[in-house]
Amino acid sequence: MHAVCRIVARHRRQLLLRRHSIAAIAILLLGPANQAGAVDFSGNAAVVSDNRFRGLSLSDQHPVVTATVEASSGPWFAGVEAVSSARVRSPIRIPRRNAEVDVSGGWTRSLGLVTPTVGVIAYLHPGGGEAANGEVFASLAGAIGPATVTLGANYAPDQRAVRGGNLYLTAAAAVAVPTTPLTIRASVGRERGGFAGFRTKIDWSAGVEARVLRIVTLGIDYVGNDLPPLAAVGARRNRSDGVVVRAGVSF
Repeated sequence: MHAVCRIVARHRRQLLLRRHSIAAIAILLLGPANQAGAVDFSGNAAVVSDNRFRGLSLSDQHPVVTATVEASSGPWFAGVEAVSSARVRSPIRIPRRNAEVDVSGGWTRSLGLVTPTVGVIAYLHPGGGEAANGEVFASLAGAIGPATVTLGANYAPDQRAVRGGNLYLTAAAAVAVPTTPLTIRASVGRERGGFAGFRTKIDWSAGVEARVLRIVTLGIDYVGNDLPPLAAVGARRNRSDGVVVRAGVSF
């Protein structure tokens, strides 16, 4: 707990500065949409015990602080997420950790029983421009019995940080437990390309989330993947399975 508190204090000013930039970027991205209607803002901040991305640890299993702001106008949305510590998203390299800022935008709308979403996302590393990369994504969400099921795909074309391109497919499900604040979640993903070491990687997660006091969310997940560990200690920590605990507040 003391380690987490120190991390929060160390990154608080940096994240506050980013929040002002986040709002400005969102307004700029949604400028045309704003002419048709009002822009709604939402966001959250969280402390997470490990920055996991598609089954891999990007923070060497150390805690991180995240802040997210999203703006929407009708079916259009734009958002920015700042993460205090993240390695370059490649399991075959072990670069130094750095902050990460993800900028995304797209379109989503409920169409009968399903909700399609399409968009683009850029992964930026301040001070590490060579690691910047982008993806296009699409997903389809709908209810199957008591579960909300989402199928999605992310594709990164061949670029400087993603040699040969990369394709990630995912399926996720969430079930709310009646008369409780709990939601049970699970997901599985399949990735092939530059981010997976030019082989096929499978990752998974399962956990439970609780919403308390309306704006506070607590969660715990078990996250893993099928990549074999490397000889380097850093790579083993990067690829090993683990438990992730998080606490966040929405605004």
